[in-house]
Amino acid sequence: MQRRLFLRNMAFATGAWLLSSFKTVSAQKSSPNRLIVILLRGGVDGLNLLAPYSDSHYYEARPRLAIAPPGEANGLLSLTQDFGLHPALKSLIPLWRKQTLSFIPACGSPDPTRSHFDAQDYLENGTPGQKNTGDGWLNRLLGQLENSNPVQ
Repeated sequence: MQRRLFLRNMAFATGAWLLSSFKTVSAQKSSPNRLIVILLRGGVDGLNLLAPYSDSHYYEARPRLAIAPPGEANGLLSLTQDFGLHPALKSLIPLWRKQTLSFIPACGSPDPTRSHFDAQDYLENGTPGQKNTGDGWLNRLLGQLENSNPVQ
């Protein structure tokens, strides 16, 4: 099996598992407010998960990797006039339509590091350019919330 295929399948399997877990948890809780952060360390190709199908550069730069536009065989699932979701993630469409799921394309760190490992640390810590942060952004957030219990 090719590494790319293995990573893609693992990313989709993990996403499906997380979604099924989310449905179970949300059915048991009365509060609809949830923040789910999924960080896939190199396990997903962002340009094919949420593809800018209206931009011709996407197809020019990825002649063998680009996903077909919406309406074509195995094509993207149209989310907006510019972006489409990978067809393997069709189970996310109802969440998108209910406006309980959102995507933030082309976001990143303001730190210009060329180190993959530093960039991961900066993302998890929420402190771009600072290598000595002792905890992550989510841990700091939970410390600021009154009566916070992350499993409720």
